[in-house]
Amino acid sequence: MALKVPLNQEKTFFTIMLLLGCLSCKVICETGDCRQQEFRDRSGNCILCKQCGPGMELSKECGFGYGEDAQCVTCRPHRFKEDWGFQKCKPCLDCALVNRFQKANCSVTSDAICGDCLPGFYRKTKLVGFQDMECVPCGDPPPPYEPHCTSKVNLVKIASTASSPRDTALAAVICSALATVLLALLILCVIYCKRQFMEKKPSCKFLTLYLIV
Repeated sequence: MALKVPLNQEKTFFTIMLLLGCLSCKVICETGDCRQQEFRDRSGNCILCKQCGPGMELSKECGFGYGEDAQCVTCRPHRFKEDWGFQKCKPCLDCALVNRFQKANCSVTSDAICGDCLPGFYRKTKLVGFQDMECVPCGDPPPPYEPHCTSKVNLVKIASTASSPRDTALAAVICSALATVLLALLILCVIYCKRQFMEKKPSCKFLTLYLIV
């Protein structure tokens, strides 16, 4: 009785291994002789997967015996492919994520084109001489010898010292008004002192002479 349990377990184990082996053989027989970029047709032959042109990709995975009904379809939104081939469409570059201006939008056949760094950002230079794709913040204080960062010092707009024609005309009107008021006061003073002089009040003689001078 002590030997029955191990024998039963051993039979169960071999049964499971046999089933797994048969299943593996079936999979290998169906698809194993087809290469990475081949599918098996209804006759059992391995056929090369379709190649799609620029801006298109296969509707499903193709290779190792699968993908018989795969068709070329247009790239999904925000994806592109530039050449013919088996490859899938790649995600478009988002210039805002790398802190750069966008010079050209992404299409199904071409990637987006990024320009210079946004204000307040610069591109780091690696030891091998190449620059990183992503622009990084300048920081405070900014790194020396970085044009995009040193230009931040002159961002404050300085008011122009040259006056506009409107300001010049307004100043002329104000000066004319002040001159008219002063002239009127001077005339009133002369008339008043003349009357006082006629009444022989000597105190006005000095004022009259002072105003005339």
